[in-house]
Amino acid sequence: MKKFIIGIDLDDCLADSISAFTRLANKKFGRPALGAQPCDWEWSNFGLSREEQKSIWDDIKEIPNFWVDLERESGFTPCRLWSMDRDHDVYFPTARVNTKGHNARKQSSEWIYNWTNIRYPSVITAYEKGPMARALKYDYFLDDRPKNCQDIHDALPNCKVYLKDSSHNQAFVCPEWLIRIQDFNEFEKIVNDAAQEEQ
Repeated sequence: MKKFIIGIDLDDCLADSISAFTRLANKKFGRPALGAQPCDWEWSNFGLSREEQKSIWDDIKEIPNFWVDLERESGFTPCRLWSMDRDHDVYFPTARVNTKGHNARKQSSEWIYNWTNIRYPSVITAYEKGPMARALKYDYFLDDRPKNCQDIHDALPNCKVYLKDSSHNQAFVCPEWLIRIQDFNEFEKIVNDAAQEEQ
């Protein structure tokens, strides 16, 4: 089996942060409805002003170890990530904000361990994902944000980049080099199949 270098975004690819944000917003402002999904990156269908959204993020920063308690995203089977990490070099780049308690990197590592039993996950916290990609030389990358996918492609044109299908990226039309897929499990199968073919 060929060994690949892989980058996987956490929020909305593995962890369900949107539901946690929605619950906090509903509790504080009575909107959006529980279970609502954002239609774009501004979350314009949530009925929240920028100031209200900022106030929720300010609240999140005060919640100890907020990132540790997130549920998993649908279409993410933890044992499949464990197997991927066993067979390949997997990195988890994330732009999460720090909250009270451990820093975002340590909280993210704990979340991955709690769900997958990956003992030392390689979590990297940074807002710019392109420089990380160039340094690590990803073969495969998964994210739900088109901008991040573009940054990876610009940094590593030969990397196979995948956009995880989400409510907030429906209006985005993928260029030829970017492939939209349903979820992490589909991504894992693509990588596993390629590794078997290239052994």
